[in-house]
Amino acid sequence: MELLARLDRVQAYLLRDALARHGIDAHVLNLHVQGAVGELPPETALPQVWIADARDRERARAVLATHEAERRRNGPPSFCGGCGEENPAGFELCWRCGTGLPVA
Repeated sequence: MELLARLDRVQAYLLRDALARHGIDAHVLNLHVQGAVGELPPETALPQVWIADARDRERARAVLATHEAERRRNGPPSFCGGCGEENPAGFELCWRCGTGLPVA
């Protein structure tokens, strides 16, 4: 296994799911260490996303770069083609029905 990123809990799971969509086996570790902040440096206590196979390193880094770019993206909302629901910029799936959203 190989460490890919340290993120907050929500972003760690979003990245893990994005990796899975690209066929990359990944795991979120360190979920219960945040209570040790003060005894441990804060960056050590963040949840960690690990990839299972080091051969996936370059593809995983590309997914991570896309994930980070999407987090910083601001813009107009998108509307779901399935249910018509408004979704914030940066969402890949409709929060209401799970349909894939158009990529801007």
